[in-house]
Amino acid sequence: MTSTQIITSRIEQIPENELIFASKLYSQTLCGEVTESAYYKTLERLSKAGKLCKIAKGTYYRPKTSKYGFVPPSQKEIVAAFTEQEKGTIVGYSLYNSLKLTTQVSKTVEVFSSALEQQTKNISNVLLQFCNLIYTPEVTGMIHMMEVLQNFGEIQDLNYTQFIKFCEQFATTYSDEVFSQVCQQMRYQKKTISFLRNILMHYQVPNNLGRYLSSLSEYKHPTMEEIYEAAHLS
Repeated sequence: MTSTQIITSRIEQIPENELIFASKLYSQTLCGEVTESAYYKTLERLSKAGKLCKIAKGTYYRPKTSKYGFVPPSQKEIVAAFTEQEKGTIVGYSLYNSLKLTTQVSKTVEVFSSALEQQTKNISNVLLQFCNLIYTPEVTGMIHMMEVLQNFGEIQDLNYTQFIKFCEQFATTYSDEVFSQVCQQMRYQKKTISFLRNILMHYQVPNNLGRYLSSLSEYKHPTMEEIYEAAHLS
């Protein structure tokens, strides 16, 4: 078989609309059979022939067709490619909405993922950011809490009652070890860490978050008393 035939045959085995990461496909399955130059030239020819579609730099898919023409991968399919099998998690308004903290939505879905080959990438209104973690349920839960706290003041129409329920549930699963894993990869502000510590202290959850903070500093963030008051008034 020629290089073109080998590459084409491998690509035809990939399901329609599944994202194809060019460099990953080459390094994992084709680098021992064809040259890199031949590989990328073949991708170009397949794209021109309509057998491949380029959705972002270095990212392709085999197009699914209907009577109306090509059907590109949906936003849901793109998000799944970067979050399934503990590869990532949604953040931003998609997260806040899923947690019922707000009814506001955004056209752009934000994702943290370990599956990226660069720091950031934008694919069809999916904004991706590289973060090298194994996204177990515990790690994902910690990221969700930290993202909510970091952006607390900017979340529109925040449901304070639902936020309290979120905090109560999180407090039952908190782990210093998981926090340390996340903190090594994500640079959260000290006021965000202090906010978390305040929540954990309210629910009498032991933690070592004080080691990340300065005893000489005052960190400005809401207290749980203020949040309960806001929930009562809303």
